[in-house]
Amino acid sequence: MAWRKILSEEYNLPERVSIFDTTLRDGEQTPGVALKPEEKLEIAMQLDRLGVDVIEAGFPITSKGEWKAVSEICKLGLSARICALARCEKNDIDAAVDAGVDWVHLFLATSDIHLKHKLRMTREQALEKIREAVEYAKSRGVVVHYSAEDATRTEHDFLMRALKVAADAGADSLDIPDTVGFAVPAAIHRIVSSAKRVTGKPIAVHCHDDMGLAVANSLSAVEAGAEIIHATVNGIGERAGNASLEEIVVALHVLYGVKTNVNLREIYRTSRLVAKLTRVWVPKNKAIVGENAFSHESGIHVHGILGSPETYEPIAPETVGRRRRIVAGKHSGIHAIDFLLKEYGIDVDRAKAKEVLEKVKTIGDMGARVPDAKLKTIVEEVVGKSNGKRSISLEELSIVSNMNGSVARISLKIGDESFTAESFGRSPVVASLSALLSALSRKMNVRLIDFRLDATSYSPDLTCEAEVVLSVDDSSESFGEAVGHDPAFVSVAAVISGIEKAMLHSVGG
Repeated sequence: MAWRKILSEEYNLPERVSIFDTTLRDGEQTPGVALKPEEKLEIAMQLDRLGVDVIEAGFPITSKGEWKAVSEICKLGLSARICALARCEKNDIDAAVDAGVDWVHLFLATSDIHLKHKLRMTREQALEKIREAVEYAKSRGVVVHYSAEDATRTEHDFLMRALKVAADAGADSLDIPDTVGFAVPAAIHRIVSSAKRVTGKPIAVHCHDDMGLAVANSLSAVEAGAEIIHATVNGIGERAGNASLEEIVVALHVLYGVKTNVNLREIYRTSRLVAKLTRVWVPKNKAIVGENAFSHESGIHVHGILGSPETYEPIAPETVGRRRRIVAGKHSGIHAIDFLLKEYGIDVDRAKAKEVLEKVKTIGDMGARVPDAKLKTIVEEVVGKSNGKRSISLEELSIVSNMNGSVARISLKIGDESFTAESFGRSPVVASLSALLSALSRKMNVRLIDFRLDATSYSPDLTCEAEVVLSVDDSSESFGEAVGHDPAFVSVAAVISGIEKAMLHSVGG
């Protein structure tokens, strides 16, 4: 990369950066998020597979459940170091150490705003409290990581004094939190450079995204020599969230040539798990892990991608555990239609393909999406039922609901065979999917890997979208989608779409 040589000459880039993951602590502080202990363990094990260096498992003093979750994570025998948050108080430190952690993350605010309005102490009192807490934590035999909360709104010289006190008291590393996302990259660069010079200790940053600068600020810290970056999966966290782990790690590897211990291929899997358990869904246009990050509709882009992916993809989707998607829509060109028809196992001549394209564009001009099922319907209209024949047909889906839940009855045709099933669920969607999987189980083993339903915006013409990732008989992952007006029907259609693709690829392979 042409500009990387310039960076290496101008900045103090470390050879390797450690990733301090705080998804289970600061990430769980996302408004509305509350993880069960078993969910925290599941995420911790995936973070370990991801390869983060430190897992901040929680804030043990806050509740018995939190202490238990941290303690159970410590017993998993993970490769990552396990850390817990603690105020500069003996009770907090004891709770963290007694839970069995390797690291204790001590914090005490240093800004005049916090000292005056929250802590009600002088600067000198704060320095003494930092010294005492670090010394006590070190006496308990753990690695001590000290954070000067609200560092970026702290007067610079006093911040350096506070960090030096912590370092002299035995802190193993020092963190500079941009607690309210108030810094700009140039400021972070200067603070990190000063901290390294004054303390001689490894420096970390903990950046929030209130101004949309968390990732940029974190990367600026690395440019100044920071060796540890705090981050959360999907960028979740207080208010606007934290620095996004996936964006930082990929930028470090691909743009800067700085290594981490993270296994990039586990990034998307980790993102999906965290989104599922926290119920904080990833925006479609989010970098790296958003559904549109490796999706292409524009005719010019698709033509380039099919010729050489690097024309319009900065990295191969497989690098981060993703797959490329070609989407039909008003911006599509003939190359996209040819590709999609081949994906669906449909063979048509160029004239018919152009006719399909025109119908796709007409629908797009009306403001509508063209998911798999709609594209197949268009093909059937153009070339006839025989060429567009579906391997699975939904014959019936009836749902009866009351205050206790729903009962769904489904009838399918797979080839020439008919299958019927009935199932109860807490909602029409759950009941319908359960009935569908029950019916399918007599013919194939379908495993739902990921499922997303977006039906949150009310309007008289309510439209919902369902997206699913699944496998059939242990095949590779297949993606299905559907759009419509009824969440239950749309959910079933998305699963059927994914199964048909999996079956086609299995036959083709």
